[in-house]
Amino acid sequence: RQADSHMTVELSSGESTSCWRRNSSRAGLSGGVCEATGTTMSWMEGTKCSLILLALLLIKVNLAAVLDDESTVFRSNSLPKDGRFMATVGNGYIATTVYSDTIFMNGLFNGEGGASHRARIPSTVSVTVSLDGITNQSYALDVARGVFSHTIQSKVASIEQRTYAHQFYTRLLVTEITVNRTDVMATMEPEPIRVDLKSNMGGPSGDVDFHDGPDFEGGKYMVGKIKTPELKGGQKPIVHVVWTPVPDNITLPADQSSQTWTFITSISANQKEADQYFHDGTNLAGKGRLYGNHTQAWLEVWEEGRIETTGNLKLQQAIYGSLYYILSSLPPLNAPKDFEFYGVSPGGLANGKYQADYQGHIFWDQATWMYPPILLLHPELGLSMLQSRTRVLAEAKENAPLRGYNGAMFPWESAYTGHEVCPAPEPLKYEHHVTGDIAFAAQQYFLSTMDVGFLLYNSGYDFISSMAEFWASRTQYDDNKKKYVIKGVMGPDEYHYNVDNSVYTNVIAMYSLKFATKVAKLLGKSTPSNWTNIVDNMYIPFDETLQYHPEYEGYNKNIKVKQADVILLGYPLMYNMSEQVYRNDLTIYERVTDTKGPAMTWGIFATGWLQLGNITKANALFDRNFLNIHEPFKVWTETSFGAGAVNFMTGMGGFLQAVMNGYGGIRLRENQLDYHPTLPADTTNFNIIGLDYRRNKLNFEADCNQIRVTLTRQDKGHQQLRLKVKATGEEHVLQPGVPVVFSRGAASIFPPTTL
Repeated sequence: RQADSHMTVELSSGESTSCWRRNSSRAGLSGGVCEATGTTMSWMEGTKCSLILLALLLIKVNLAAVLDDESTVFRSNSLPKDGRFMATVGNGYIATTVYSDTIFMNGLFNGEGGASHRARIPSTVSVTVSLDGITNQSYALDVARGVFSHTIQSKVASIEQRTYAHQFYTRLLVTEITVNRTDVMATMEPEPIRVDLKSNMGGPSGDVDFHDGPDFEGGKYMVGKIKTPELKGGQKPIVHVVWTPVPDNITLPADQSSQTWTFITSISANQKEADQYFHDGTNLAGKGRLYGNHTQAWLEVWEEGRIETTGNLKLQQAIYGSLYYILSSLPPLNAPKDFEFYGVSPGGLANGKYQADYQGHIFWDQATWMYPPILLLHPELGLSMLQSRTRVLAEAKENAPLRGYNGAMFPWESAYTGHEVCPAPEPLKYEHHVTGDIAFAAQQYFLSTMDVGFLLYNSGYDFISSMAEFWASRTQYDDNKKKYVIKGVMGPDEYHYNVDNSVYTNVIAMYSLKFATKVAKLLGKSTPSNWTNIVDNMYIPFDETLQYHPEYEGYNKNIKVKQADVILLGYPLMYNMSEQVYRNDLTIYERVTDTKGPAMTWGIFATGWLQLGNITKANALFDRNFLNIHEPFKVWTETSFGAGAVNFMTGMGGFLQAVMNGYGGIRLRENQLDYHPTLPADTTNFNIIGLDYRRNKLNFEADCNQIRVTLTRQDKGHQQLRLKVKATGEEHVLQPGVPVVFSRGAASIFPPTTL
């Protein structure tokens, strides 16, 4: 570098740091100043600083290199005819369906009780761009970078419009429009180029009473309260919106070859915060750094954890699309500790209006379907999902005695307050397994992380033991059976309710009590003596003649069922049974499961058949997932014929579990992590990158012949891991950066500490 020059790198925080500046000496060797700290450095120190900067720049390049555009950019020359299948952008705090008139905000609901639904904020980033003489245009959702783009070509100009929910500055939604004069016009007398803009804010919100306030730093401002609180007489949450007004047109002056216009929307429950984010976003946009900071944050998410396949583009795009949509409804990895997250609904954060997409409510879907793949790749986000439940533990404790039980009973549907908001009487009254599903999610988190701090300092033990207390009160002893039973429930199969001894419910209840007892012992605490007795004597329906599990007491094998229920015993519950019984369960329930039921079911069937070695059957069932994915932006629907919830993240979660736990053979057990990969159809390589186990980051890479397992990082509090190859009995202590290679087959990873 020349004397007095400096290099600048944009960091993930959105700030930039200059490396160092040499003093103005002719030799250039007398030292310099680090512009990041202002301290004087020697020449050698300055060289070291430059090398650090170079390393940061190389990391940024490598992050982009791991994701190829063919797998992560979904392009189309036209938009879907059905607007429900438009792409969405979000960051866990705010989200929108592109070109819609609506923005939704994490935790902002309107309506009392079962009418509670996501409150509509008029969209201030829904902008349509047009230009006279268009020769070509295209649209793209880039899931690697979390951005939707619209590109226009004409004789005089090329235009790129980008829309994104900022992954670092989470209160911001952004639309950027860049106009470039074409080379064809270089030999002609330049003229101004006008681009027309059309904003789609829609009409006034029916959910929030907005009124205008004073402008802020060139931005418009409105503030409003929801109209109807979730609880009668309850508080009405407030939302503040600051945004850049969108003109009817923008013009590239005749003397300029390129210009970018940035329209920023800042949304928060706090006015000061909304103002600050708008100020920071405008400042970064003015320096040309707002977009780069956003894309860097997304690339770092993928660097932390992802799933790679080669040879089957359709599969790889579905994997990246599913991960993107779920992740964009979760807090970012860098979210501050005070980010109050309310959970993931079946349609994600971008959906949930009144009487659509389950109104944005949180169900068992989060714990059972979306959570497991996220936990394995991003345990901190898994913890955020759990904390969306610990946040309302007090309300669950209030709910239990109202229903005649003890402990903590979580509602079937939850929104803002943590109280029951289910509008349908049968699930509200009978579908109690959600409390067991949440307890099982807590168990998975602890087995994955061994995070004792969660138990001690984040209400974890109270959370786990209170759910067990509920189940202890929910069971009753049957003198005839000499067993504990649970009467009057609805299992996951919602076609049948007020049944006794749902096999799924009884097993998940038993697991809750067993896990709470073990955690108490770990912490040196005591539990009621009857908990162990209930676990040892829980009634589990089983047909000795046909060797299968009836769904509930009195069920016969010809009754149609809605969705995965009994088959969940094999995976994810890993209930102890013979291979023949598991095979019988899969065979019997596949025949009677409604083919028009929700999407997540088929991944569980596929996972079961993969475990039993029937790859042909597994592949056929797994392929049913693709019937629910709509082009061009890989938006899922709840059913294969397009009905039900849109952007159905429950289905995405089931699909991702079929990939990781089915084809990947991942099983999270009490004393080990199992891995037994099967290559998905038409693939040559299948890699799970960045799986997190006991604070260790692991890469599992499989091809047709061999497996490579590499420990890539050990975080604070990690446990030393040992890998054992099943076929040979060989054992390896995993060391950072040292791959263990063996012939394709089963292996297990053992930590030193078990529950």
